[in-house]
Amino acid sequence: MNARLDSIPLGMAVRISRIDWDRLSQDEGRRLREFGMMEGVEVTPLHRGSLFSRDPLALSVGRMKVIIRAAQAAAIEVEPAVAA
Repeated sequence: MNARLDSIPLGMAVRISRIDWDRLSQDEGRRLREFGMMEGVEVTPLHRGSLFSRDPLALSVGRMKVIIRAAQAAAIEVEPAVAA
């Protein structure tokens, strides 16, 4: 199962399988890389910005918590995280 990060239920740990860098601006791509968001990294959606919007999306990435826009999350394909 590959799904987009913007459609994953809150609290579900997933692994990034692919990022469509062409859908992101250079600045957005650089920012995601600085956050450590690359293929193979495990992330967990924590919460969304408002009751009526899916934007922004707070994520747990390793020991960090980061905020990204729904459009950026839509460019990231994920798969279920494999338990170690």
